[in-house]
Amino acid sequence: MPPRLPALLSRLRRRAPEPPHVSPVHFPCLLVDEDGWLLPCADDAELQQLTEPGFTDEIAAAYDAAARPLEVHVIGRRETIALRPIAEPRPEQLDAHVRAYFHHWTDREAPGVVQPVPRYVAAVARAVRDTPSRRRRRP
Repeated sequence: MPPRLPALLSRLRRRAPEPPHVSPVHFPCLLVDEDGWLLPCADDAELQQLTEPGFTDEIAAAYDAAARPLEVHVIGRRETIALRPIAEPRPEQLDAHVRAYFHHWTDREAPGVVQPVPRYVAAVARAVRDTPSRRRRRP
């Protein structure tokens, strides 16, 4: 006699639990592509929407809310994008990317650096979302 479906499903769920968060990082995160474009991600769901497994090599840099550099990688058969901290916070590197983005892709000045760092990253994410971008990259 075959096992009852609910019992079978509950055993399968116990073997492979779904993690509540794919990325062990503090959001928001900022992704920098190879053209210097800055992409803010509010959470894992937005990270999945903004990225594609076949194009993770186009992400030149990534930082979490603590300005820690992140490694971008693909996990599982469903090819989920995940982020992993790889170094101590580097707010000066993050700020250089932010300034370059605002110079090349917008007509606005980059937000000023504020402390604590998570407040700065949140301000940058808001500024990127609220600032119109240029059609062409300024030299």
